[in-house]
Amino acid sequence: MKQLIRVIFCLALAAGLSFGKDFMGIPIEEAPASEVRPLPLVVLGGGGFLRYYLNSVDGGVRASTDFRVHKHHSLGLFGLIHLGDDFMEAGLDYRFYFSGRLMETGHDDFLRFGFSGIYIEKDDESYFPPVISFGYGRDILFFKNADLLGRIQLSGSYIIGEPVSKKKDNHLIDQEAHFLISLDLSLLFF
Repeated sequence: MKQLIRVIFCLALAAGLSFGKDFMGIPIEEAPASEVRPLPLVVLGGGGFLRYYLNSVDGGVRASTDFRVHKHHSLGLFGLIHLGDDFMEAGLDYRFYFSGRLMETGHDDFLRFGFSGIYIEKDDESYFPPVISFGYGRDILFFKNADLLGRIQLSGSYIIGEPVSKKKDNHLIDQEAHFLISLDLSLLFF
């Protein structure tokens, strides 16, 4: 009988201690559950870019939108307008994200593969050569609760077909280039 009373006493004491914080007003806080926001499905925005070719740097504006297919993959559309020259570019992007943890770490690095077309006006004629590009970049989440991220990417592009050209003052002929190097800075909303 003493054994049964001891077991009942121990069970009652354990039950009382487990509910004691509710009845005694003791400020016992439980660890908050860390809520991680889901990855944005669609991001869109724009920014500016600097492009190096033919021993000079030109700039322009960029608009883009991306659709996150998977945490490591996204597809996107983009458009570029050069402010200094007579050409524009529009195309498709594929990005492979290394970690896929943008909302947890605040940044995510990616490789970019692109296919686009450039509209070029030369000698009163219009050309639409295709362009293949490859790059590396980083998405940066500035604030945890804001629907805003920054993107910086460095990429190289190769024009297949008609090259871009510039007339130099000290040269009698136009200089032409097939390879372009770009640095893009963008602000994107989701």
